[in-house]
Amino acid sequence: MKENLGVLLAVSSLPSRHGIGDFGKDSFKFIDWCKENNYKYWQILPLNPVGPGNSPYSSTCSFAIDYRYISLDLLKAMKLLPKVEDFEAGTNMVNFEDVQAFKRKWLFKAYKKYMKGNQKELKAFIKNNPWVLIYGTFAAFKIVNNDKPWNEWRVYYRDYFMRHKFIPKKYKDEIYFEIFMQWIAQKQWLDVLAYARKKGVKIIADMPFYVGTDSIDVWTRRDQFLFDEKCNQLFEGGCPPDAFSDVGQKWGSPIYDFEKMKKDGYDLLVTRTGFLAEMCDYLRLDHFRAFDTYYVIPAGMPDAKIGEWKIGPRTDFFDTLFKRYPNINLIAEDLGDLFDSVLELRDHYHFPGMFIEEFTIFDVNNSSNENLIVYPGTHDNETLFGWYKNLEQHHIDFLKWRLNCYDEEHLYDAIFYYILSVPSKMTILPMQDILKLDNSARMNVPGTVGYPNFAWKLEDWSFVDKVYFRNK
Repeated sequence: MKENLGVLLAVSSLPSRHGIGDFGKDSFKFIDWCKENNYKYWQILPLNPVGPGNSPYSSTCSFAIDYRYISLDLLKAMKLLPKVEDFEAGTNMVNFEDVQAFKRKWLFKAYKKYMKGNQKELKAFIKNNPWVLIYGTFAAFKIVNNDKPWNEWRVYYRDYFMRHKFIPKKYKDEIYFEIFMQWIAQKQWLDVLAYARKKGVKIIADMPFYVGTDSIDVWTRRDQFLFDEKCNQLFEGGCPPDAFSDVGQKWGSPIYDFEKMKKDGYDLLVTRTGFLAEMCDYLRLDHFRAFDTYYVIPAGMPDAKIGEWKIGPRTDFFDTLFKRYPNINLIAEDLGDLFDSVLELRDHYHFPGMFIEEFTIFDVNNSSNENLIVYPGTHDNETLFGWYKNLEQHHIDFLKWRLNCYDEEHLYDAIFYYILSVPSKMTILPMQDILKLDNSARMNVPGTVGYPNFAWKLEDWSFVDKVYFRNK
């Protein structure tokens, strides 16, 4: 039995009666399964509302939770809904659009019933989460403006929060519905988090470095980003050509104006990081390298070949962050072709880094250590079995030699157990690898947008009888 194992599984990938994993009984059941099988960590993907292509890495709000994760069964327990019929139960893919339409209908019924009674808890939530009034207004304004991004709205709506700081009464019902859903989502998630802690399972959550262009983060603080006077983006984030793409990656992400941010102590980014860190036990900083150096692509470029590296906020940011939030636990996603300064920044704060065996196993000089988190692959990689099936013969021959396993029938087993044997702070196994699934269960292919990215899910609880590896 290995003592420091964890599981990587998006909440959306849990089994469910309603087409997508949620914060209901299946979350609690999964935590019980982790406990029973000696998994100390459950790593999830960002919980924020998904953006283009169903990606949780480009969201409308850094603080909000995607309401699709709300359990309708728990709303029945609150006496806000009757029993809701099954919807796309037993599917192995999430249809985000259909789930949204189905759940939104039922959530509105729950909202209407709740608003007829005592609203004390909702009012307390609003008081403790001032961002949620802005989020509700933003969501309502998007509906009014035919779901266009904020910089294409009519000027009254586009500049509303530049001129006013109050809720427009005309849209009060739409705004409070969005607020109600955020209250329920946060309430349910915090119950899941508390249960995990009770069971000794630590939650590892995920924070994207960038925010979505079409988000309240940018809508209300556009002065913190590089836009022109007409609210057009001047640059976007991404990365140059690498192992994933010959033309690099364009993410569409707006670029922070770090010179301006420094003047108010990086308040937008510090507050966001601290908030998300308090919603979990460990917060993984996606694209950590950008705190040191980030790649900037001029707006309008067809690909990411043309761009330049800029210096990030480095220790100035993290020193400021830890003054406000001294007890948060951070993990650095330090993958890719890195400058030495990125690793120096990571090690200055003793942040655990990441070690991906699919990238490193062919390099005998590249070794893990006890401050690294070891993965076969992440949500962006092939499943381990899919990767193995796609290996060329010379790689197969190398692994036979390195692992001293010349029986090809057992070579995959040798790879898997080698990964478990290397030194690590934690070893995190994607659920797909625990089940020995091929690339039909892959979570995401970087550089591509839309289905099947981020859509894979467990069909039902029969998976417990199909696991390839049992940590006993």
